[in-house]
Formats: sequence, C-alpha cells, structure tokens
Amino acid sequence: MKKLLGIVVLGLLLSTNAYAKKGSGELKLSKTTMTDVLMYMYGASNPKYSWGKNKKNKPMIMVISKDGKSSYYYYCPYEQCQTGNYVYKAIARCEKRSNGSPCFLFARERRILWDNGVDIKSKARRIKKKLLKEPYKIAQIIQNFGFYDGDISELPGIDYETAKLEDKKKITGKIDNLDYPSLIASLTTEHKISWKDYVKGGKEKYKAWVMAKQKKGYMAWSYEADDTSWEDVIRKAFNRCDGYLKKKPKNYSKSTICILYYKGTTPTTDKEKIETAQNYYGEDIAYRFFEDKPYTLDDPNNFKNKIKKITKKTTSSSDLATQLKELKELLDEGVLTQEEFTKVKKKLLD
Repeated sequence: MKKLLGIVVLGLLLSTNAYAKKGSGELKLSKTTMTDVLMYMYGASNPKYSWGKNKKNKPMIMVISKDGKSSYYYYCPYEQCQTGNYVYKAIARCEKRSNGSPCFLFARERRILWDNGVDIKSKARRIKKKLLKEPYKIAQIIQNFGFYDGDISELPGIDYETAKLEDKKKITGKIDNLDYPSLIASLTTEHKISWKDYVKGGKEKYKAWVMAKQKKGYMAWSYEADDTSWEDVIRKAFNRCDGYLKKKPKNYSKSTICILYYKGTTPTTDKEKIETAQNYYGEDIAYRFFEDKPYTLDDPNNFKNKIKKITKKTTSSSDLATQLKELKELLDEGVLTQEEFTKVKKKLLD
C-alpha cells in the first residue's frame, strides 16, 4: 500500500513539475530558433541525423531557452507514438548547449504554450495542419504573438511534401531573385516553377495566366504566351484551363469556371476578371459563378455593386431616361467611375 501511494505521489510531482516547466515571460527567438520552430511544426529535422527524414511527422514537444537562442524538440515518425517524459529529456539536451540560459516548454504538438502575456487563450496558438502549405502564414502567426522581431520574408522556404528546408528559396516563395506575386507565393512549389517558366520562358509579347479552384482548394492553372494578340492568348489560356475542368469534372464544383488572374505579370482587376469570364463563358454562366462565389474577386462588392446593378437595371428598363438616371445614381454613389459611366452612357445613346 505504501509503495502504491509513493508511486501516486511521484506521478503527481512529475506532472506538477512538467506543468511548471512551461515557459513564461518575454521570449524573442533568434533567426535560427525561429527556423527550428517552423521545422518543428512540420515534425521534421536534419535528415542526416534523424528518423522520418524527407517527410512530415507528428510534432510532440519543443523546448526553448529563455534567451531564444537554443532549442530542442521531439517528433514522432510512426503511426502510434508513446507519450513519455520527453519534456525533461528535451530540457536537459537544450540546456547542454544554451550557455547557462534555462530552457522551458514552448509547444506541445502544434499548440504554442509559452505564456508571454499575449492572447494566451487564443485559438490561433494552435497551428492548423492545413497551414503547413503556407509556412509564411505560420511565421506571421508566431510573429503576431510577439515571439519574433526579425524579417520573416528572409526565413528559408520549406517544401510541403518533403518538409525539407530550401535554402535557395525564401519562405515567401522567392527563388533565384525572382519576386513572386503574393497569390503565387502562397501556392505550391509546382505553381512557382510554372510561374518561373511563364515569366522567363520566352520573349512573347502577350502572356495570360488562368486558374480554377478545385473542391479541395488546389488551384489548377494554365498559361499561354504568343505574339498574336491579348484576345487570342487569353482565349487559348481559357481553352487549356477549361479543358482541365472537363477532363476531371469530379474535382470541381459544378459552377466552377476559369478566371484570368494575370496579364503578363500584372494582376488583373476585378473588372477584367469578370469581363474575360463573360466573353468566354457567356454572361449568364459568368454571372451565376460570381454571384455564387464573389470571394473570388479582390473586392466581393465589385460584383454586387457594379455588375449586378448595371446588367440588371439598365437592361430591364425600356425607358432611356430612367436608365440614364439610374446610371447617374451609380456614378454619384461612387459605384461607377467617370470613365465607366461615359462608356455605358455612350452605349445606351447609340
């Protein structure tokens, strides 16, 4: 009975000490430690010295020194993971190389536990697995919680499939001094490789980049480059993209259409997205798509305020005076620009 009681007491002491080892107070990570934190979230490490190399694994615990310059963590490369007293082991290893700075628990699995006084109960402290596709956003979250003051755009990239650091690519997606648009930078390595070919692959006068979103969130893409004309290049890019939709219809929602995102390297405006979709698919199909998915535009109100009011109001009334009055109201409300107002007015008068 005494032996059993001793075991229970020992267990309580261990659990209490483990809880007490959670870090608190200000913590500022060095660039090296910040990189280690990102690798920990992927459950990855140096492939020369670890199991589970070249793939994502389950992160278990991570400890960091009080000065933010040293760290140690455990992850599990197996389907079933045993939960041992890894906190103490990690702390001991961390403090061997921390030059006297004490180490404390920073994270358990993908939840940041270190209490620096910034939104300690926030759900955002638990890094969602889907964010592994966007390491830049993970870095932003950690920085927003006050743990890193450096320039996160200078952190190395991480390959989503292999969880390996990519020293030649920044976390923003920048490769070989090529600046990627924010949308492309947020997508996969394949998108970035294609974008690089798109930008540097030829000297054609006209280039168009088109994409369509699959059910699981993956963005299918196609591009076309030629010296013919914008109309020809855009049509060919749409043809190729739409071919993907027809080839694998189960991957896409029924109403999905392709959207023109870039003319050359310049992002298209919402007006260009809508007009090119209308030209290719017809007004009815494009209208239904943007009505159902206005979030595909930079400003969802561009569809509701501009396209909806113009197409519905000006075409439903046979009274020219009423049309012009409604058109003037849109101009006064700031829905239409002066140039757009003049163009539609001229079309009505013609």
